[in-house]
Formats: sequence, structure tokens, C-alpha cells
Amino acid sequence: MEIETRRAVTGVGLPNELTNNIHQALNYEGYEFINFPSVQELLSQIKNYRISLIFVYNILPDLKDTNELCILLRSQQHLETVPIIIISHGEENREEKVKMLTSGLIDSYISSLATTEEIIAYAKVFLQRQQLEEELEQKNELLNRLSITDELTKLYNRRYLISRLDEELKKIKRYNYPLSCLMLDLDHFKAINDSIGHAKGDIVLEQLAELIKKNTRSIDIACRYGGDEIVIILSFTNLTGALEVAQRLRRKIEEHNFGTLDKPLKFSTSIGLVAVEPKDAIDVDLLLQALDKQLYEAKNTGRNKVCARMYRECFC
Repeated sequence: MEIETRRAVTGVGLPNELTNNIHQALNYEGYEFINFPSVQELLSQIKNYRISLIFVYNILPDLKDTNELCILLRSQQHLETVPIIIISHGEENREEKVKMLTSGLIDSYISSLATTEEIIAYAKVFLQRQQLEEELEQKNELLNRLSITDELTKLYNRRYLISRLDEELKKIKRYNYPLSCLMLDLDHFKAINDSIGHAKGDIVLEQLAELIKKNTRSIDIACRYGGDEIVIILSFTNLTGALEVAQRLRRKIEEHNFGTLDKPLKFSTSIGLVAVEPKDAIDVDLLLQALDKQLYEAKNTGRNKVCARMYRECFC
């Protein structure tokens, strides 16, 4: 059963009157508020919610040391940065307040004698800050994704390919596993693209990218190298396994109608394949040269085929 994740503000051990006041105020602000009567219930249920803020009463029925609870909450990755506000019973315990604020485990410490308006004002400061941080994180994530993604095909771009290949070549030496790469393009694409128009050519490339995604593993990395040239990194894949992938892609592309039922448009593809072993002395530029060499061998020997070699054989 899939866990329902909801954005919420939660509390533990808060008195009923305070719970009702906070619930009413936060409900008006659009947050679900849940107060757990004990630490045990909080810890067993908190994973069911997307927590935005936690209120902790400093007198709990099943835990004497509030500090201990805060350490436990901070140890959980999904709660590591969630604001925690301690609400003290009666007047503030200044010694406890200074100790907990200094520890960095909590974000604020206020008295239960404060008005609901004051408590909610404190909470809103942290909720608004958290919302701004999330928006900034989403924007940064989007910018990062855009910087490594080809705008047309939504495959990774050439910049990412170079960086990722460098990482993968270092990994295979460290962890001793095989790696293969494919370089493919559509046969006679430039001539057909010129005749059907570049707008239609762009649609063809979008469809090609979708075909590649559907016929490779989630761990495989497909990148637009330039024009209609696509490079695919196949980790943990030897020459035999990569040949199976390449031939499957070749057949799928050959069978696919890139046009319409009324005006079918078919392409074949040529594929260069290079398999690498950890012992090979290799760098990114040499691997791309080897792939390019294999691709053009496929082109020059009839097209609609796969030409494959071990890397060490490519420069003999």
C-alpha cells in the first residue's frame, strides 16, 4: 500500500486548548495540523506526512528529555531541516531555552502563555522561509536540468556527455566492470530533412529520442552529440550485450513510421559500437574518435548496420 504524503504542521504533546487554537489558525492558512499525544505515536506516524514544521511541548508523557527527541528527529534525513519550535509549559525555562537554541537542534522556543497570534506569527516566519527555500531549490534544479539537457530531444546534451563519460571511464577502472558505447545517426537524414523541412525533421528527432528511451535501460545514458547523432553509454555491458542492444535499436528504428499513415516516413540507422575494458588506456576524446570511426565504417559499408569493436582494436 502506497503511503499518502501530505504537507502538514505537526505537534507532539500539546495541550488540547492550544491544539485547537493552532489547528484553527493553520487550517485558515492552508496547512493540515496534526497533534500527536505521545512521542511514540509521532515517530510511528510522521512518515505518512510531508512535514513543514514541528511543535514540541517540553513536557511529554513518554519522554523526559525534550533534547533527546530533537536529536532523534534531526537524525532522520527527511526532517533534518524541518523547523522545530519548542513550546514550554508556563513561563519560559531560560536555562533550557539557551541550551537548546545554542545546540542548533531547534529554531525557536516560546512560552505556552503566549497568544495564539504570537505562536502562529513565529510559525509563519519559518513556513514562509521554507517555502522560499523550496522555490529556490526547484529553480536551481530546473536550471541545472536545462544546462545538461538538449532542448529539442530532452536527451542529455553534448556537455553532459563529455562530463559523464569522464566519470564512467574512471569508475570502470576503480570498480572493474565493462562499459560499452553506441554512436548512431539516421541514414540520409540530412537529405531528407532538407526535402521535408526542418520543422518535420525536428519531429523526427523527437520521435527518435523517444524510441531510444523506450528501448534502453533506465541506467543507460542517451545524449544528443550533434545533429542527428546520438551517443548512448551502456554501463556494466560487454561487447556481446551491447551488440544485442544496438541490433534491437536498429530494428526498432527501421520498423518505425516517423510520418503518418497517409504519408509514411521511414529511416534506417547506422551504429558504431565500442566496448571498453578496465585495463584499456583510454580517455574521452579517444573513445569518441573510436565511436566516430565505427559509425562511419557502418556508413561506408552499406548503412543500416552495426559495426562493433573492442576499443583496443580501434587504432591498430
